[in-house]
Amino acid sequence: MYTKDFDSWNEMQKHLNSDDMHVNIRAGEIRWVAFGVNIGSEIDGKGKSFTRPALILHVIGSNLVLIVPLSTKVKEVVGYIPFEFQGKNVSLCIHQSRTISQKRVLSRKGRISENKLSEIKEQFKKFFTL
Repeated sequence: MYTKDFDSWNEMQKHLNSDDMHVNIRAGEIRWVAFGVNIGSEIDGKGKSFTRPALILHVIGSNLVLIVPLSTKVKEVVGYIPFEFQGKNVSLCIHQSRTISQKRVLSRKGRISENKLSEIKEQFKKFFTL
């Protein structure tokens, strides 16, 4: 059974919050993001650094970004967009998108084309249309 390690994540949060490093982040990049340990079915980061890759969907000012987490589980259900990145089939978890501090955004893993980013933004808009 998976046990969530909130105490270790709390220590990592303290480190991330104290770091004043500014990273140049652009929409369309795939970055490692410190997701941490979250509540219930909210997507968690993995490993000791509590990270997972995410697509930077939109940069909001100099402190925030709108991200979409990636998952290696490819599902053909609402909320997931099948996606190929660096030759691997993954899913964009649109239903788990969120706005986060740029302090959570870590190293760059790659970048997608402007055309692909536009397609994903359209799918994002359709998913969140009420």
